[in-house]
Amino acid sequence: MVTTSYGDNSDGDNFDGYVRARLDDLKPAERQVAQFMLANPNDVLFSSAGDLGSAAGTSDATVVRTAKALGYSGLPELKRHLGQTLTTRTEPATRLSTTMEKIGSSGSNPIDRVVSDGVEMLTELHRQLDPADVEAAADTLLGARLVFTWGLGLSSVCAEYAAFRLARRGLITRHCPDTGFRLADALLPLTAEDAVLVYVPARHNRDVEMIIAHAERTGADVVLVTSKLSTGLAARVRVALPAPDSPTKFTGETLTASVVTDMLTHTIAARTSDTAKATTELLTLLRGELGEQPR
Repeated sequence: MVTTSYGDNSDGDNFDGYVRARLDDLKPAERQVAQFMLANPNDVLFSSAGDLGSAAGTSDATVVRTAKALGYSGLPELKRHLGQTLTTRTEPATRLSTTMEKIGSSGSNPIDRVVSDGVEMLTELHRQLDPADVEAAADTLLGARLVFTWGLGLSSVCAEYAAFRLARRGLITRHCPDTGFRLADALLPLTAEDAVLVYVPARHNRDVEMIIAHAERTGADVVLVTSKLSTGLAARVRVALPAPDSPTKFTGETLTASVVTDMLTHTIAARTSDTAKATTELLTLLRGELGEQPR
């Protein structure tokens, strides 16, 4: 899995501190852009490289060079780091208000903004994703007696989607929508022969910790799909797959996670074509008996 360059620094969790610590290493034009970003963080999130270049009195090429000179892969990664910092400082209602104001003031079509944001997130997913990790995750799920899927918050939708998709490829799956004490009950049958497919956004909670801790106790392998991976958590799972989210929130946290799920299911289907075909034929037969048309 590709990790962000800023994530290896002690000040990496704070955009301001990270950028200010590197101002002296920048060329004058780059420093000008960086200082504009520090003074106008919301504008950075909602602007293209060209818009930022004009606002900062430089060019789009200088904006991109500045992002790379700061240690980011490009402007999208810089925006995500900035977005993570702003999220910790700003209440959700305030963030939503800012987003709506930016859409209105920019004069752009909301459809265009959402599509552009989605393309940017998928491009970043492609950059971060290591094909070897997808293969390793597929190996883990294929080798399991049962695949237990779970997601935190809205990511539970992705976990349920994964359970359906994998079952249609011939795997035995069980989606768990529970939390708290009911989640503890659901985890009781987990064994070393099983695998756990967990979807979590940047935030983690006690439920996530309990799932991973119990998997460690039982010997079950964990495949983690997440937008932000800490070094400590990476060491506790079999495979971690990135699912970058949008700093502007024009697109939801499930977009890239759903695409990762599709990658996994197609990788598995390619390895077990006979089983996948037989399962699909059986599904079609069962639906026919219910009077449904194949989908």
